[in-house]
Amino acid sequence: MKYHKPSFFDQFKCIGSACTDTCCAGWEIEVDETTAEGYLAEKGAFGDRLRREIGSEPGEYFFKLKNNRCPFLNKENLCDIFINLGEDRLCDICREHPRFYNWFGDYTEVGLGLCCEEAERLLFSDSKSLTFVEEVTQDEEQDYSDEDEYTDASDLLDDESEECEQMLEERKAIFSILQNRKKNIGARLKRLLLQLPYADEMLLLTVPILEWDDPESIPKLDYNAKPSTNTLKSSALFLIRFFGGMESLDETWPSMMKELEQNIDKLVDTNNTNAFLKFLKGENRLYEYEHIAVYMIYRYYPEILLDGQAEAKILFAAASICLLFLMDLHSFQKNTAYTQQDRIELVRRFSKEIEYCPENMERFEKCCTEQYEDLLNSIFNLCHIFAGEIS
Repeated sequence: MKYHKPSFFDQFKCIGSACTDTCCAGWEIEVDETTAEGYLAEKGAFGDRLRREIGSEPGEYFFKLKNNRCPFLNKENLCDIFINLGEDRLCDICREHPRFYNWFGDYTEVGLGLCCEEAERLLFSDSKSLTFVEEVTQDEEQDYSDEDEYTDASDLLDDESEECEQMLEERKAIFSILQNRKKNIGARLKRLLLQLPYADEMLLLTVPILEWDDPESIPKLDYNAKPSTNTLKSSALFLIRFFGGMESLDETWPSMMKELEQNIDKLVDTNNTNAFLKFLKGENRLYEYEHIAVYMIYRYYPEILLDGQAEAKILFAAASICLLFLMDLHSFQKNTAYTQQDRIELVRRFSKEIEYCPENMERFEKCCTEQYEDLLNSIFNLCHIFAGEIS
């Protein structure tokens, strides 16, 4: 078995009560059957409490939330199950979160979800290009059939090693484009978007990843064209309204998107975007967008082995960067500053609202089919706002 992980993965440790947004509140917490049966059989006063606080439906167990919080999350934001029974008695999702897994062929890939602020802190702690570690083990292939409740892609192909290797080569080529710091991040994203007409063939590698100076181009996407202010405005509004209209875990998400919409003229003003990019450059923080894009490709690109939707994975990474930039810029304009904690907070909110809601991820993939031209053109136009990065 080959095991891939981000270079910072082993540094992760839950910060518990120091976390400003506990993962034990705000969403339903499912309990795997084996753990639930152990909880229900627990003796004593704590066993009585477990039985009171566990709900069930056919084939499903869960904790009964109180004020949108896990009933075992105490006033100090610490877990009473951990305190009373120990870490080895936590349910699968509580023990593993925010880790995610992809399994394909002879590979296991693991990472940390960006809904976790400590995972983000580790991701952004180093400005050098993000790297991933490969370890080779002699372990037999593990049966993860009981773990797909808390993982994102546990059913990828496991017997077509050639396709797995091809996918990894494609992803490596995408990383090389995203991490080419001779170009601004917008130019790098546009280069990937120009690859999309070949996406259906990418898995078979019948067409190589385009080189930077390849003369081929797409008539509908002029690589060097400078969009007008009105075009930028309509492109930004498309993304803001699309993401703002999704299912929301936090009632403040739609209002945040509405606030962006109300300030759209400021958000597409060249002077404002350039001022923010200049600020980030002075803080040596432009790499943060690169890290986010690379990390999303790392997490989601292997799923093309299952669904073949290479375009959707690239579009999601690019759309995420564009929306996050608008969110970042708005925060900067409101507060005349933008700290790394601000960055962590906004990425966490985006990840929690979009990535960790299956309905929203499905809606994005549906948009890639039903509104492909609008989505592609909007992202491509918005990538131009990063041109000020190298001015």
